[in-house]
Parts: sequence; structure tokens; C-alpha cells
Amino acid sequence: MEYDCCKFVLKCHKCQVHGDLIRVPPHELNAMSSPWPFVAWGMYVIGPIESAASNGHRFILVAIDYFTKWVEAASYKSVTKKVVADFVRNNLICRFGVPESIITDNGANLNSHLMREICEQFKITH
Repeated sequence: MEYDCCKFVLKCHKCQVHGDLIRVPPHELNAMSSPWPFVAWGMYVIGPIESAASNGHRFILVAIDYFTKWVEAASYKSVTKKVVADFVRNNLICRFGVPESIITDNGANLNSHLMREICEQFKITH
């Protein structure tokens, strides 16, 4: 596996350009802030966790409020698009009201058409 990784890195243009931290172009950090509680949430998927729970769950879906740092989390066997949509509806919207924005990474399950539909329906920036 190490050989395959080294071989891949040698062929990857971005790895060659930015491989050394000295050559990485500087990026300005932006502080994430929110004007009041439960208006902006960040969502992440943790996993797969190798030692699965007794119920077989290997993933944790986490949402963090940027103002209060309140955490909503749930474990799942797999994180599908429907699971994410149901989590947003049941754990965020129904419990804390409709947020103005939800911030996610580029995970396919976090940027699905179901997620876009929920965001359009409730006028949430995503």
C-alpha cells in the first residue's frame, strides 16, 4: 500500500506543487460567527469507525451551532442522503427552528438533491 501511495503522489500534479508546506499558497482564515443562537450550523460525518458499536453503527452525523457550540449527534450504520435529510428535519428544524445557514463539506451525502430541496423549502443557505 505504501508503494501505491508513493506512486500516486509522484504522478499527482497538486501533490508535487504543494507537497512541501513552504510552497503552499497562504490562505486567509475566516472566523465563523453567528449573530444569535441556532442560526448557523456546521454539519460533519465522522467515520467509518473501525470498532462498530454493538448495534452495528459505524458513522456519527454531527451538527454544531456556531453561536452556542451546542452539538447534536446521532450514530448510524450508514449515512445516506435520506438519513442526512431526516437528521436536519428532525434534529435541527423541529427542535431549534429553521436556521439561516447550514455549512457542510463537499460530501455527496451532505450535498444531495434532498438536502437542496429542504434548503429551498425552508429558505436555508447551504
